[in-house]
Amino acid sequence: MDNEIIICPRCDTDNPFESDICYVCGEPLHAQQPEKAGKKWLYGVLFIIIIGIGIYYYYNFITREPPTQVTPEKIQSESSTPSEEKVASLVQALPSEKLDKIQKQTALSQQPKPQKSTLPTGLVVIKDITEKPIAQITTPVLAGGWIALPKRLCLGGYRWILRLDSENELNIVEGIIGENDQIGLWRIQTDEPVKGPGLYPWSSDQALVWVSLKSDTSPKPVKISVLDKQQHFIKGTLTGNISEAGVLFDHDKVVGWTFGSIMDGAYLWTGADGNNLRAEIRVDDFYRATFANSREEEFLMALAMGEEYTHLERLAAFANGFRFDSKLARNDRPVYLRKEAVIAEMRTLIAQAVQEGFAEQVANIFDSQVLSQTADVSLINDVVSATVEGYDFEEATELTEDIAGRIELQDSKEKILLIELRSSLYQNWITSLLENGDTQGGRHAFELGSQSLPDDLKIHLLGVRLALAENDWAAAEKLISMKEYPSSLGDQVRSLQAQISDLKGQEGKIVIQFAPGNRNIPVTAILNQTVEQKFLVDTGASTVTIPSSTAQSLGLSIDSRNPIRKVYTAGGIVSAPEVVLPSIFLEGWEVFDVKALILDIPNQSDLGLLGLNFLERFRMDLNTEKGVLLLEPR
Repeated sequence: MDNEIIICPRCDTDNPFESDICYVCGEPLHAQQPEKAGKKWLYGVLFIIIIGIGIYYYYNFITREPPTQVTPEKIQSESSTPSEEKVASLVQALPSEKLDKIQKQTALSQQPKPQKSTLPTGLVVIKDITEKPIAQITTPVLAGGWIALPKRLCLGGYRWILRLDSENELNIVEGIIGENDQIGLWRIQTDEPVKGPGLYPWSSDQALVWVSLKSDTSPKPVKISVLDKQQHFIKGTLTGNISEAGVLFDHDKVVGWTFGSIMDGAYLWTGADGNNLRAEIRVDDFYRATFANSREEEFLMALAMGEEYTHLERLAAFANGFRFDSKLARNDRPVYLRKEAVIAEMRTLIAQAVQEGFAEQVANIFDSQVLSQTADVSLINDVVSATVEGYDFEEATELTEDIAGRIELQDSKEKILLIELRSSLYQNWITSLLENGDTQGGRHAFELGSQSLPDDLKIHLLGVRLALAENDWAAAEKLISMKEYPSSLGDQVRSLQAQISDLKGQEGKIVIQFAPGNRNIPVTAILNQTVEQKFLVDTGASTVTIPSSTAQSLGLSIDSRNPIRKVYTAGGIVSAPEVVLPSIFLEGWEVFDVKALILDIPNQSDLGLLGLNFLERFRMDLNTEKGVLLLEPR
């Protein structure tokens, strides 16, 4: 029975079984316990009854002394609390580990309970370089003017102040913070002594009490589990589900803090006591080390630019920020200084500037270095579009290819979007050159696109179109057979194959193309291998005609030896001298000794007619719907 113990239901202290009350908190030990379910409850009750009867029988019948006279002094001297001698003798009989536990819990129960009212607090306001408040936090002020602040709240802060009340505002000027510390210890600038609890290093063998800064929660004993050793602090977790800002005490000494939703966990001070602390860094030096000359500072100053600045000036300020390195980790950056927020602002400014007619100026603000640093394809697309509008497709394509060689995209969707942008630029560039008849420039653009995006089928089919535009059906046929095409490109492939077949069938023929449905078929021929002459193909004219100016250019002499022919025109019958042209060269074919009349067509004095005496030397195939005239030599 001497080795048995009973656990205090109030403070969990182990006590000798024969003790009536807890040695630490005075709680009755043999009071009736809450009922438990099942047979264990019944067995427990029976056991207690049996033990109780035994104890009663032992003390009342076996060890009972003869009755003595009861006096008031005797009554007063006896109480339900055991004598100090009895307690001491019983405690000494406990095992050493139980004794240590009782001593620690006794110290906890006897230490002074710090009250919330003894904690002077103030509001810390952190302002950036533009005097805009970026963070604020209520914090206790310790003796010597020391306060603890999460590092994340201080980043970007150019001026820090502590407001003790509406009329009392003090500057925070210096402090202590290690490279790995998530919390810094800072000191206010004041000539007046600051009254408050002292700061001391935490000791793992001392009990802790936590006091809330916000609620009326009574001081509560807590235990801590160490998670992370920093430079001047230890981070840990507390028992008791604590999620508020508060202070940790060891007796009346502050040894740590909790910051609620701002920072998880508890932070315990491991440096010197508050009386022996010396600041290691000034606030302005902390700013220079963590924020000055950074991307975030540039963004901050750009955001502070007011309406007196133009869209282009503000856009240039944001773009310039991407030329600086970032000093803050993503989670430490304020939301408004994060890349996605800044890029959204930049895209708005680009749209406004382009709408006002400043596309070229927008393009001039950006280069591949800045755009690759943004790593945002939507912004790149906006700038590329402005470059096309302000300059041309070639300039925009060169910019995009330079970006593609620099940029590092982590998102697979962004990678696909950048490839699609590059493909679209090449396609539009080649198409615009084709529409302008610049097949040589188109071939240059096609070669660049094929090298950059060799698997791009749309660019490849534009190469086929280029070959057809140059009447090179063999090259077109070779190109189109080199790839396999998805069904989505089926119609385009079949159309190109039909054009190849038509061109193939035109080999050895003169191919004259004109606007479909047009009755006038213009061609250009070279006369006598020297003079270029514009003609209209006219199957209703029996003889070729040339204007008098062309006859002079050819040096043709007109005299009485030249036959005179009557010509029926819309204005009536006219007479025209007849000459013989040594040759007419048309689309690779040369016809010799062609009779022609010298005739000026009213209102078109520089135009000739290509009549039947030329056309009859060919087999004609006219398709007005397609706008194609084929002349096959007989």
